[in-house]
Order: sequence, then C-alpha cells, then structure tokens
Amino acid sequence: MSRIAGIFAFYKKKKLDEHFLYKLRKYALKIKHRGNSRYIHEDDPIEIIVYQKKNNKSKLPLNLAFDNKNNIMIVIDGQIHNLNELSAKYVEQDNCAEKNEKDLVSIIKGYKKCGLNILNELIGSFSGILYDGKDLIGFKDPIGGKPLYFCENEDIFIFASELKALTPLHLKVNPIDPGSVKYALGKINNYYTFPDYIKKPNLFNLDSKHYAEKLKQTVKLSVKDNVAKGEKICGLLSGGLDSTIITHIAKDLVEDLNVYTVGTKASKDVTFAKKYTNLFDIAHTILDISLEDMLESLPKVIYALETFDAALIRSSVPMFLVSNKIKQDHGECILLTGEGGDELFGGYSYLLDYYSYDALNQELINLLEIEHKTGLQRVDRIPYFFSIEARAPLFDRRIVELALEIPSQFKILRKKKWGIAKKWILRKAFEDEMPSEFIWRKKQKFSNGAGSEFLLRDHINRIITDSEFKDEKHINSIFTLRSKEELYYWRIFKSLFNPTLETVSELGITSTYDI
Repeated sequence: MSRIAGIFAFYKKKKLDEHFLYKLRKYALKIKHRGNSRYIHEDDPIEIIVYQKKNNKSKLPLNLAFDNKNNIMIVIDGQIHNLNELSAKYVEQDNCAEKNEKDLVSIIKGYKKCGLNILNELIGSFSGILYDGKDLIGFKDPIGGKPLYFCENEDIFIFASELKALTPLHLKVNPIDPGSVKYALGKINNYYTFPDYIKKPNLFNLDSKHYAEKLKQTVKLSVKDNVAKGEKICGLLSGGLDSTIITHIAKDLVEDLNVYTVGTKASKDVTFAKKYTNLFDIAHTILDISLEDMLESLPKVIYALETFDAALIRSSVPMFLVSNKIKQDHGECILLTGEGGDELFGGYSYLLDYYSYDALNQELINLLEIEHKTGLQRVDRIPYFFSIEARAPLFDRRIVELALEIPSQFKILRKKKWGIAKKWILRKAFEDEMPSEFIWRKKQKFSNGAGSEFLLRDHINRIITDSEFKDEKHINSIFTLRSKEELYYWRIFKSLFNPTLETVSELGITSTYDI
C-alpha cells in the first residue's frame, strides 16, 4: 500500500509569535504535491503537518500512528515491506481499533521495547519522524530512498521532506544521512552500518552461479514487494538492462502494466523498448521530446529536483516530461524504475578505469553513499512533483547488501577471450530468462539513451559567453561550476531557492559527467 507523504514538523524551543507560525505553515504548502489531503497534529512544543494520499477505508491517516497512552506518534513517507511480520511480533491482535493503523503501531511498540534499534528491522524505502513525548526524531532508511531535511536556530528546529520548504528561512539546510537519526534536541546517531565484509569482500569465493541465483531471487522478491494489489502500476522502460529486468518481472505480477519510453527521434532507447514490448505484448507508450520541450520544462525540473547539478538535470528532464504524460494518462499511480543497477553492479563507463578490484569496490561504496543526494533524489522528486510515487526495486536494502557482498570481479568481468562486461553478474542472473539482445545491450545513460543528453548542453554553450562563464563560475571557496551548462542551471536554481552557501555545500554533485 502506498504511503507517499510530505512531512513538515517543527519543535518550538521557545514561544513563537503567531505571524512566524503562519509563515511556517505557509512554507509547508510547498510540499503539498506529496499528498492530496492534509493532516495537522499540534501538541506543544511540536506541530506536525502531513500531506498524504486520502485514505478512503479509514478515518485515520494512512501514514500516521499514535500511542496515546505513552504520547508517542510516528509518521512514515515511503514503503515498509515487512509491516505484517512486525505487527505479528509486537502488536496484540485486538490492540488497535483500526486495522490499517496496526502496522505502523508495530513500529511504536518495537520502539518501546528496543528503542531506535527497531529501525534496523524495517525493510523498505522510507523516511519519517517519531515523537516520543519529549523529543522529535527524524530518521531515514539505510539506502536513503526517501528524503528528509532539517534546519534550526535558537528558536526552532524543523524537519521537511523537501529542501524548498526550508530555504525561505535562510538557514543552513542539511539532509539526514541514510541509516541515521537526528534528534531535535541535539544529537545525530547512526542506527545502521553495512557489515564489515562489505569493505573487504571475499575475493577468493569464485562461485558466480551461487551469487547469480541468489541475486535473481532477491531482485524478484523486491519487485514483488513493490507491486501491491489495488495500486495502478506503470513502469519506465529505457530498453536497457536494468529497466528491462524490472519490467520483465513486473509483467507477470501486474495484470494491466503500462510502460513508458521517452526519447528524441534519434533515441536508441525507443528501438530496444519497442522490440521488448512487442515481443511480450505489453502496453507501451513512447513519448517523443524536442529541445523546445526540454527548455520549457527546465525551471520546473530544477524547482522539483532542487539542484543545479548538470548531470542530474540532464537525466531528470526526460523523466519530468514522461512523468507528466503518465499523470495525464493514469493520474496518481506507482512508477517502477530501474535505478540502482549501475551503482551497485558497475555499469558506468568511467569505472573501467579501476583495474584494482579493491579500488573498484571502494568507488561503488562511494557511489552508494552519495546516491541519496543524486540518483535517488531524481527518482523521488521528479515523479512526486506530479503526485506519482516512484519505486526503485534494485535499491532494496536486501539487494544492496548482497551486491556489496559479491566480489567486484563479478561486476566488471575482464576476460581476454570475451573482452569486458559491465554488470556481468546481473546479466548472468537473468540470462536464462530473457532474450540475449536485451541482456547484453550496451549501457546508455537515461538522457543519452533517450537521445537528449547533449541537446541542452550544446544549446546552452551557444548562448553563454566565455567571459560570462569566467566571471560567474566561482560560487564559493568550495565549489566552482564546471561548465556553461551548469552555470545556466545555477542561475535558475539561485533565482528559485536563494540558498545559503552552507546549504549549497550540502547538495549532492555528480562527480563524473561529460562536460
């Protein structure tokens, strides 16, 4: 069941005047696209505003649960797949008046029993807040699939699901890191760390068949967990390996699956996506986009995405345009994406320069640690702008832990007879289930495969002069804009958010991209 939500919550350190409180509640409206109904909970010194999908089966909000006896409240944005198991473990069957609330109450019951260690038991993509009667606590899942930010001064502490709700305060805005919790009254704690073996994988265990089979079953389980009955499911199909695997599994789980491909007339994605959907008789919509479409959408894309990172914006523009099309066709729905395969299994071309498997493994860990500020930010913000909930099954915690356990030589395979194969173990996992032309297709970036990667860059390079770039490229002492394209995006970003330089320093920037 979808628990898409927008969270805006604050802890008053001292009494605040009504005019300031009015402004705060107005800022909360900036995330109303994350839900079509609003719920407000006031319990001095806290106030919690939640935007969520309307729950027609119950009077209670779907994303909230309470323990009135102990004055505990929890709010969740995202998906937790094992709530039934947690309910059986922690909640007596007659302990809740409302069945839909029972699942989230299980987290409260678990919190009372073992503190915030209960978060380690949750499987899914989520962020949220918990109020225990004394402190307001924000948390994020170990991968960072759902956002949560905070800022504070001597008067107030605030959590919000998106940056745009906090930048009007002109304070430093920080994201909560994956696998961590932040207390309004001060401290930050990590509740999750990857097991030690991930840092030093067993490179002598060469049983690739074992890893391939285990990976296949775990990916199938993750996709199954992400397609609940009663939800309208759509998918993004680039024609590349990752999205095709997700589509291939989902087509057997979803009766009325609709998939979408976006591209220009020069798109390589469209050809492969057409072949696949024709072969398996899947409802398929192709959206053709032009430079004019991309330029017109840029301000909205940057506002939704909350960054000026050129590489991220390039891939977000086609996703924005196709999300708009999906909203027109199906309204508020669930959107499956193939995000994760490149980061976990070595799909990026620059990774071929890492000849040491230890170095490759470390770079994959580096990618994972920044992902909540880059690729996963795109997966969250762009579809959510249209009240569509995107899900990335490959970034399931169970898959991530398995991927980092797999020796790196099974990710980028180098053989004299075969050459080099990126994401080799993922291809091997599904080579007996899918046609080889889809399994062994060369990787395309979302924007590259869509044919749009350099259209924006080339256009912007013609309209920004060398002297303009030289004069404006230095944002601060920490960051220098890398291209005219990034300057163009920075100008839009600055006009929309007017962020503090401290906030800019906390943004994720893609380390490698084609200028």
